[in-house]
Amino acid sequence: MSAVAPRLRPARVTVTLSDGRQATHSRDSHRGDFNQPFAESELRAKFRELAETVLTPEGATRVEAAVDHCEEWTSLAELTDLFRRYGRP
Repeated sequence: MSAVAPRLRPARVTVTLSDGRQATHSRDSHRGDFNQPFAESELRAKFRELAETVLTPEGATRVEAAVDHCEEWTSLAELTDLFRRYGRP
């Protein structure tokens, strides 16, 4: 595995069950890297899942929309104001 690092980040996991059976799985690289990037829909779903732990659902939607148009911001306050307005108590 060391021979392909750092180009790839291989990993191997072996799970041993209580009855002694083993299962091994290995990968050349982790999911989401340049070899296997996430689809945009997967990234957005993960963003919403994580954002909704600190923002209301409406807030997560508004932040996502704001980031989609970040090139139009005149100030970072346009984003931080959304965090303040829609943050969970």
